Amino acid sequence: MEASKRKLTVLDQIASSDIVRRKIVDAASALYAKKGFTATSIEEIADAAGVSLPVTYHYVKSKSEVMRMIMEDMLNIFKESLLHQIKGFEDPEEKLAIAVVLYFRVVDQQREKSLLMYQKSSSLDKPSKARVMQLEVDLSKIFGEIIQEGIDKGIFKDIDVDLMAYNIIMMAHMWVLKGWHFRRRLTLDQYIDMQLSIIMDALRKK
Repeated sequence: MEASKRKLTVLDQIASSDIVRRKIVDAASALYAKKGFTATSIEEIADAAGVSLPVTYHYVKSKSEVMRMIMEDMLNIFKESLLHQIKGFEDPEEKLAIAVVLYFRVVDQQREKSLLMYQKSSSLDKPSKARVMQLEVDLSKIFGEIIQEGIDKGIFKDIDVDLMAYNIIMMAHMWVLKGWHFRRRLTLDQYIDMQLSIIMDALRKK
């Protein structure tokens, strides 16, 4: 949070859109987790991010838009990392394993943001809610495309691809939502290994 409070110069704020966006998202996530969605104002987010209020309003007009940015941020982190890590891999099973492990780790690293999406999605305005829902569908398609490739190559069973893709997403979210239970007896690595085994057992042809 301290790094987010460093004041950006006017030139920084004009030229470094990615940096400004990141500061707003990180500051909003921390404030929402600490104070709650309703009690946090755009002015407080701007101050915590070290970004001027007019510049903040250039990026977001409402707190619902901030929540949309948080979801976009999580998805972009995952997609960028995945494209880098699966480069050169041809086996759908290997690609799916990489994607599953990576997504579980991103969700864990961004667990405050993940929890916010569950807790406050009902508070979003209609356009932001629609955008968040579409982003979730886009995420499921990443897994779905890999699963479909495995089916087409005869490696995976012919199953409901959309349902399986969403099962994977929910397994990752369960670590955050029910961590109070699973962390009593499992590390993150153990949890990932067990869930990955379940996923592959459900997909592989006998």
